[in-house]
This record gives sequence, structure tokens and C-alpha cells, in this order.
Amino acid sequence: MINLKYIINYGKGLIIPLGTLFISPIILAILNLVGMKSYNIIILIIMIIASFIGGIKIGRMATKKGYINGLIFGFILIGILFLFSLFSKESRDISTVMYYLIILITSTVGSMIGVQKKITE
Repeated sequence: MINLKYIINYGKGLIIPLGTLFISPIILAILNLVGMKSYNIIILIIMIIASFIGGIKIGRMATKKGYINGLIFGFILIGILFLFSLFSKESRDISTVMYYLIILITSTVGSMIGVQKKITE
């Protein structure tokens, strides 16, 4: 049975990556400092950092098995991003799969670090 506490914790963890996903393109478009090729790289770096921080947040809320919590968090984040990509005319190719895989790995590592930091404190 799914506990409401877990749903709230994952919702709190999703605020950081999804918030940065919506805010960072707006800021980059307003500043207009980068070209289109570097724009995609910057968005990837921002998303890596945001999913890592979200994974740490999820890991600190968990009691054990940070990798499982990180994988769940990563899959939820990937599912949301995939749903958003369905509404855009974005092409789905191997780079999209790699993007999702990177997000999954960083959220898992972040959650494992979050659990470890909670244990050592």
C-alpha cells in the first residue's frame, strides 16, 4: 500500500528539477547569451544538477536503500519529462534516451549520497 507520506516526499523532491526545468529556459531566453548548440548543453547540465539535488533531498527523507528511492524518483521524473515531450514536436532518438539515462543515474547517486549523509549526521 502506498503511503501518503512517500507521495508528499517525492512531490517535494520533484519541485527542484521541474522548477529549474521551467525557469532556466526562460532566464536563458531573456539573457540571450548562448547559441542554440550551447543552450542544449546548458539545459542538460542544469537538469543534471537539479536531479542530483532532488535525489539528495529524497535520500535524506528516506531511511535506507537510497538507490531504490533514487531509481523511483528518477523514473517519476523521466515519466513527467516524457509526458511533456509528447506535447512538443521534439524528436525522440538515442540522445533522448541518453538524456533520460543520465537523469536516472544522477538522481540515484544523489539519493544514495542523501541517505549516507543522513546516516553520518
